[in-house]
Formats: sequence, structure tokens, C-alpha cells
Amino acid sequence: MRPTFRRSFLAALVTCVSAYGSTSNCTDDTTLTEAVNTFDCQCGFSEFLTIPHVNITAREEAIKCSSYKLVDARGTSEPQGVSMMFYPMIRNILANISDGVSLPVEYPAGPDQNTTTGELFVLDIIKESVENCPNQNYALFGYSQGASLILKVLKQLNHRALSKVKSVILVGNPYRVPGKLSSVNGTGQRDFSASVGMFAESAIAAGGNTTISQLSKEMDRSGITLDYCLAGDGVCSYNSACPCQIPASHLSYGLVDTVQSTAFEHVISQLGSH
Repeated sequence: MRPTFRRSFLAALVTCVSAYGSTSNCTDDTTLTEAVNTFDCQCGFSEFLTIPHVNITAREEAIKCSSYKLVDARGTSEPQGVSMMFYPMIRNILANISDGVSLPVEYPAGPDQNTTTGELFVLDIIKESVENCPNQNYALFGYSQGASLILKVLKQLNHRALSKVKSVILVGNPYRVPGKLSSVNGTGQRDFSASVGMFAESAIAAGGNTTISQLSKEMDRSGITLDYCLAGDGVCSYNSACPCQIPASHLSYGLVDTVQSTAFEHVISQLGSH
């Protein structure tokens, strides 16, 4: 990354974080959006993810019965709270459909990629609500390691529990594979590329000895899920020629207006139709 561009990109991220309580400044930054959309192999700053996060709904309210819950699983190294990749869209969804709550998944999000506690958290929440909150629906969100977590959760839900999941948004999915109807690009349009996520690539290279977490055929065809991958995000579109530990695009889903707006519209449509 050219030094001037690297500095300007970091400055934009810092500006966004400083206004984190009102992230509209981030999603309206067209200069930043254009820069992100031209990324190829541009290295990002992993420290950006470690900035303290916040909840939108108080936990004691979030665990009560409501019309719908927005459950998001953050990425590796993000502190507990709503993921920065979903904060703008979740806030806007809650502002546009009444009687909803935000509930971040409680799990370590550590570098070992162990999602077990987070899977159990989501499974318990949904299974309990099937019995105690029969009219409650869900929209699930997963970023990076959190996308892996949500994919694993979906495989474990029975038919009754799965019927409560009305929308799924994935960004920076390391298990992304080609040919999925749910795969979209940074503008929310169908992605016909041969992109393979970094963990899917590793699993394929291992000769089938490693499980590739992915949507079932039924879930992929249902229209419930959008799986976003920005250009230059080597986590969801592996590029062996890119030396970056973490690509700048992988840090940028919360800043790109087309991601935020199309995901918002999708969730609103899915929740509003049920």
C-alpha cells in the first residue's frame, strides 16, 4: 500500500471510530467506499479490530422475548459487543422495525478459531425461544470467524428452530466456496467468481480431511442468506500472492455503504414479510 494511501485509509478508519456512536459518517464516506472497492492486495491494520465495542441493546433487555432478535458474531480479536462490521446496519434495522433487540454472541473470538462456546450460546438462545417466545424471529450476522460460527449453528438447528431464522448476513467468510446462490459482491449483486475462502482453500488442499463449513443446499436456495466478499478480501477470496496478514478490505465491511444498505434492505424485507 502506498504510504499516502495507507495514512489516508487509517485516518478514515480513525474518523469512523471516533464517531462510532453515530456511524453514519462512516457509511456515507464515498471517498473511502471508492478506495475500498479498488483494493487488490492492500494490507490493513489489525489493531482497528481491537478498539472497544459497544452493545446497542442492554443485555438484560436483549435476552427477553421480543418480536425479533439481531444476533451477531464478531470476528477474530474483536472485543465483546456488536461487531464494527454490523453496527450501522443493526442500528438502522432497529430504528425501522419496532420491538426488536440486538444480542451480540458471547464467545472469545480468539486466534485459535474455537467457536464452540459461541455456537452453544446461539443454539441455546434460539432453542429456548422456540418454547418460551414462540413468536420471536431471528436475523443472524457473522463476520470472519463469526461467519464460521453462524454456519456451524445453522447446521445444528432442527427444522422448527431453523424456521425462526428469517435472515442471515455473512461478511468476510473464510469458508466461502464458488457456485452458491447466496454469494454476493460488495454491491449486493450475485457473485459468479470462483472465490474460495482461505479456510476452504486449506481444507481442499488437505484432501478432504478437513470439514468445510457451508450452507445447506436448501438454505442457500432459500433467499434467506447474503454472503458478502469485498474485492481484495483474501480471507473470503484467498490470494496466495498477497503477503498481507490481514487485507484492508477484510476490515472494511462496516464502512462500505453498498454493503450496509443492501444488507439492511435484505433484513428489513425478510423480517417484514413474516
